[in-house]
Amino acid sequence: MGRGGGTQWNRGAFLPFYEQHKETLYHYACTLTANAHQAEDALQTAWLSCLRQEETFDALPPDKRLAWMSVVVKNAARSLWRQEQRYAPWDETWDMPAPTPGDPRPIVAVIQAMPEPYRRLLELKFLLEWSNKEIAKHLGLSQTAVSTRLNRGRKLLQERLREEGYDYESIPFRAKKEAGPKPGG
Repeated sequence: MGRGGGTQWNRGAFLPFYEQHKETLYHYACTLTANAHQAEDALQTAWLSCLRQEETFDALPPDKRLAWMSVVVKNAARSLWRQEQRYAPWDETWDMPAPTPGDPRPIVAVIQAMPEPYRRLLELKFLLEWSNKEIAKHLGLSQTAVSTRLNRGRKLLQERLREEGYDYESIPFRAKKEAGPKPGG
């Protein structure tokens, strides 16, 4: 009897399997992700996938279930990793110093030297301060495409700015600032 028809699934093989292997699979997920929070997310996704694949789980011989579940955990971890790679968040620890306070020309020059399609999007976003919706409408793109290209462009811009000498570690006042307690921490 399936999930919809009663509680046999819950009283069956799943709960004992879960109790017996939850720690082992958690440690495996930690090994795959190298991050406890990501491991928890991957494992939760894997357990839900196992519950959704009730027939497959029940059909497996008991000695094959752990191997099958290990593959489910690995696939969940990979899927979460791929989702995270779609976004290039701005490196929060990197703070670009201005070469001369109030003089944006060197930075504008770096943006204008960027390859298309990033150059135009970065100009509209950072120089003209347009919203993603405005950029999408102006360029005839979806907001998702704009967001994706902006994330990739930010990452490339960050690399180019570092090449131009905007290096977080070279800021003279950084050492003094880092010596004190961090805000909120």
